Amino acid sequence: MLYLLDASAIINNPYFSFSKKDKYACTLEVLHELKSFEVKALAENALKMKILRVYRPKHKYIKDAEKMAKRHGFERLSKADLSVIALALQFKNEGKQFLVVTDDYSIQNFLLTESVEYLAPVQGKIKESISFERFCPVCKKKFFEKQRNNECPDCGIRLSSRRVKLSEHN
Repeated sequence: MLYLLDASAIINNPYFSFSKKDKYACTLEVLHELKSFEVKALAENALKMKILRVYRPKHKYIKDAEKMAKRHGFERLSKADLSVIALALQFKNEGKQFLVVTDDYSIQNFLLTESVEYLAPVQGKIKESISFERFCPVCKKKFFEKQRNNECPDCGIRLSSRRVKLSEHN
């Protein structure tokens, strides 16, 4: 099996280890998030043994991930998070059999909306997918794109945002 790793999969799980019978993938941005000596050494050893491979997602999929994040109101995703989402979209489009391993709820949210299978080893899977919508508290107009100065173009009031449940998952 091919496992696409997010940094949270390794950092949050003190029992994580690479199995020689499986293959693992991550992005360079994920490797840069691995800070502790133990976790870095674990990843470096897997790279040397060719169990772990570093991929660079194609530009198209990075742009797709950025558009998805913007559309759903997730403006604070890290480059590493976007790279994992982009690589998952790329693998899915290429027809690869893989599972994403992540405890990051934002990444899980996107994987659910795109019907990508994932494991959440420590914190568990999210119960619902969400999006964030921006709206004007005065005129009630909704905005799906970021507005200049985060203000309503009609009345100039600062926009508010709220969570919107997309679907529930068991």
